[in-house]
Amino acid sequence: MIWRQHRASLRNTATVAAFEEAFAEFVGARFAVSCVNGTATLHTALVALGVRPGDTVAVPCITMASTTIAVLHAGASPEFVDVNPETWLMQRTSSAYTIPVSLFGLCSPHRYSSHSIDDAAQTLRKHGASAFTSYSFQASKIISTGEGGMLVTDSLEMATKAREFGSLGYRMDAKQPRIDSATLKSPTFNRHHSLGWNYRMAPVVAAEGLKQLEKAEQLLAERKEAADLYGMAISGCSWMRPQGVPDGWKHDNWCFAVALESKELWPPFVESICRHGGERPYACWRVTYQEPAFRHLASDGTCPSAESLQPRLVQFQTNNIRSAEKNADAVRKAIKEIG
Repeated sequence: MIWRQHRASLRNTATVAAFEEAFAEFVGARFAVSCVNGTATLHTALVALGVRPGDTVAVPCITMASTTIAVLHAGASPEFVDVNPETWLMQRTSSAYTIPVSLFGLCSPHRYSSHSIDDAAQTLRKHGASAFTSYSFQASKIISTGEGGMLVTDSLEMATKAREFGSLGYRMDAKQPRIDSATLKSPTFNRHHSLGWNYRMAPVVAAEGLKQLEKAEQLLAERKEAADLYGMAISGCSWMRPQGVPDGWKHDNWCFAVALESKELWPPFVESICRHGGERPYACWRVTYQEPAFRHLASDGTCPSAESLQPRLVQFQTNNIRSAEKNADAVRKAIKEIG
């Protein structure tokens, strides 16, 4: 077992390198750069791409706000793009820099540009044509280390820039997460060749990541099994529909989400689920520019599909099959009760 080779040395930086190498192989990328979390990966990727103050980056208006926060960390301005009413993913845009998100685990097969960062925080999708693909290992994610993130790329130049920015601006090697001790201890060693942030992953986090990665296919299968239970529970219901999955697309089932026919159905549906012994499901994040911290970023244009969709979305967790069985039964009873 890969992780067992490193569990006795959780302070050994070789564990981080081993996790990066194994993860890059799993998603089909040449290079992987680990970070402390998924917001750090996005910030790092933007800086590595050359995004600077004054630039604009297109982001979907329905997703976790971290996507927008990373753009602001880079000094750039977010351009909020509306979502497709069927798939709920960001519509295509001509913007130079974009961060498409695999919302709820839905993976689009579209090939993005060399200036795109594929935000795959809610999936374990394969790396595509984007400059970077960004993953999160936060507690709710498919591979969970409590916190953590990973950037992958096929470009040596991009990997090196990402490594250096996430390592306090040290001159770094793309495949080495730390500088060797002899070099570091030299009195003439110039550490900071540029400005950077301390986004480095801890070895203990990487050790857990290796352990999780070995059962990644099992974790994905369990998520699908849970999602299928919800799918059967809502089958035939005329006043809700699940996320659209076009032919040829893949869904990693980070959660199972449905759109209700009207926002007025949200309270009675959720309360009925709770009455029937189910866990209270999640609502969707607010449309980002409607959040108090980001209202000053809203442009004159709005995102009508997103604004209509967001208050009607219900998210069911898929990370525990036993809970999913119980919750799916409650959903079935709630649908029958509401009629």
